[in-house]
Amino acid sequence: MRIDINDFEIKECGEEYLPELLEIQDEAFEHLESPELLRKNTPEMLLECLRPPHITLGAFYRGRLAAFSILYFPQSTEERLSDSLSFDCEDKKTVNYKLCIVRKDFWGNSLQYELASRLVERARDAGMDIICATASPHNKHSERNILRLGFKCDKTLEKYGLSRNLYYKELN
Repeated sequence: MRIDINDFEIKECGEEYLPELLEIQDEAFEHLESPELLRKNTPEMLLECLRPPHITLGAFYRGRLAAFSILYFPQSTEERLSDSLSFDCEDKKTVNYKLCIVRKDFWGNSLQYELASRLVERARDAGMDIICATASPHNKHSERNILRLGFKCDKTLEKYGLSRNLYYKELN
């Protein structure tokens, strides 16, 4: 179903949206060509993403959550993607473009790109120097959107037990 992007309401999601995020994630795994295309997040991780300083944006259509995307401010080395970059950015403020999941009914409406572009701006507004992301080398939709946003592919690595391309974008 093709819907004008202006017909979606984009807003921040709080903890009360956890059940819907889990539902959308479960739906996504039902429709994946391969489970390696997406990393499944635990309820605890998604709940953390709904709390500041992290930002979870939702795209709503007629009151229904159609998609969500997350900007994640990593506190631990395991989650700090910039630690895996092939260049030193220890003195830089970094953040992760963590995830975007769109309900199948809303595929083809540019929601991943729209949400990601807004999160890139939020990262810039927060004074971040570099935003990082990972995606499966086989997830052509995510790769296309990430590259369209001006990210560069740094390398392919094993992350979360999966093969992932590591991307980065300098914000300043």
